[in-house]
Amino acid sequence: MKRIKKILLSALMLTGILATSCTDYQDEINALDYRVTKLEELVTSININLKALETIVQALDSADYITAVTPTNDGYVINFKKFGPVYIVDGVDGLDGKDAQAPDIRVAKDPITGEWYWILNGDWLTVDGERIRVNGKDGKDGKDAISPKVRINSNTGNWDISYDDGLSWISTGTYARGNDGKDGKDGNIFLVSISKKSTPDGTFIVIETKWGDIYYVPFTDSQNQ
Repeated sequence: MKRIKKILLSALMLTGILATSCTDYQDEINALDYRVTKLEELVTSININLKALETIVQALDSADYITAVTPTNDGYVINFKKFGPVYIVDGVDGLDGKDAQAPDIRVAKDPITGEWYWILNGDWLTVDGERIRVNGKDGKDGKDAISPKVRINSNTGNWDISYDDGLSWISTGTYARGNDGKDGKDGNIFLVSISKKSTPDGTFIVIETKWGDIYYVPFTDSQNQ
């Protein structure tokens, strides 16, 4: 009888250990799935915002104007008269990491030519030595312009950038993951503020980004067109 009791006790202890191990393992899997999901959301939102930034610049370049601004759960929908709706995503919550960040991708206007070009981490983005335009040549909407896309390289953990709609990728040299194994949300808070401002020259939607860039886009309420 004592031998049977010992066997049962050992079996119960082993079952408890296995159950605890399975629980811990499942927790790790759930945590990893959460991080992967958040990183995917981060990549998606940055690409959405890059497209929005391109549209804002092209709208300014072609004298387009905004007809409506609608808040969403995670940003805004901005309706342009010619270009239609664009989406701005105001960051992704739930991630942290001391050294993690997203690449600094923005646009700048050449003071001599008046054309807009993409900038990465303070330098002009170039392909074969030529700067990458945001707006089209000769005022044509989007013609000859390239909209970059980003991804997180699963092997290096760095942000990659593509100039050909994802056919090829180049590392930005910016690490996407924190040194403690966590991942970063910093770098995707595209929108700092959006407001409407009336001036003697008309009414504008004022869009300010986290990089300190401010865009004044003409506004005409769709009901008053």
